[in-house]
Amino acid sequence: MSAASAQRYDLVVIGAGPGGYSAAFRAADLGLRVALVERYPTLGGVCLNVGCIPSKALLHKTGVMREAAHLAGSGIHFGKPSIDLDALRAYRHAVVGRLTGGLAAMAAARKVTLVHGSARFVSPHELAVGPADGGAARASKGGGSQAGAPPVLAFDKAIIATGSRAIRLPGAPDDPRILDSTSALALQDIPTRLLVIGGGIIGLEMATVYAGLGSAVDVVEAGPELMPGADRDLVKVWEAINRPLLGEVRLSTRVTDVVAERKGIRVSLQAPVGLSNPLPTTAYWWLSAVARTARAWVWRRLVWRPTHAASSPSTARCAPP
Repeated sequence: MSAASAQRYDLVVIGAGPGGYSAAFRAADLGLRVALVERYPTLGGVCLNVGCIPSKALLHKTGVMREAAHLAGSGIHFGKPSIDLDALRAYRHAVVGRLTGGLAAMAAARKVTLVHGSARFVSPHELAVGPADGGAARASKGGGSQAGAPPVLAFDKAIIATGSRAIRLPGAPDDPRILDSTSALALQDIPTRLLVIGGGIIGLEMATVYAGLGSAVDVVEAGPELMPGADRDLVKVWEAINRPLLGEVRLSTRVTDVVAERKGIRVSLQAPVGLSNPLPTTAYWWLSAVARTARAWVWRRLVWRPTHAASSPSTARCAPP
């Protein structure tokens, strides 16, 4: 499709997470005509929708429960809390909805065009936006949206901000009791026992949430320390406050096998030489929080390669393979 038949923008940003929407808003503030492409229904990416914000909302609630229990040492006693998972999920959704709705209002105020769909480069300066959810791509300015948006966006510059995804451990079976950070935040249930694989920020946040909700939680970390890369003094503060909530915390320990059985997820662990393995290996739900990685498959899908020899080396490819 020619650029004449496409809507033209100074800048197109692919991905409406914190990196993408910040770039789009700043460019609009500087006077550029900007389109922001997002494949999911709401803005904010992983952070606002299924990451930082919902996890902090749940950490706050479980933290309040702990503070109330702590008052017993001062002679103030509360009964054992009753947890309504439906109401807790509704609270989490409300927190996320307020923030993502605020982003949509900020985009409208800056006249940023929001296009919901999956993007693909079709030339060095054209982007095709197809359906992301089985429907037509939608474009909106302001709070509303319109179906049948122009399928091609012409642009001068483009920013790819497609974010990251959770890493799935090789060989892990497909079982609803094996969670990643997104499904863990869905709070489908409170398991009796939970094994968290990965002692980084995400794994320990979810371990703290589920322990606060009543699960017996163990943590396995392949490295020699929790929260690798974080300031050790801060990690010590976290451990002093939160370590009593957890059961076993095993460092320098790797998962060698995972099998889904009727009564639970059987996990085989490789511990350091000379260290016994007292962890129960069954009756777990299992949370994989080993790491996140860039969405490399998005880059492969986005890339454009001409079907004929390019007339200029600069037009042979518009994104790295």
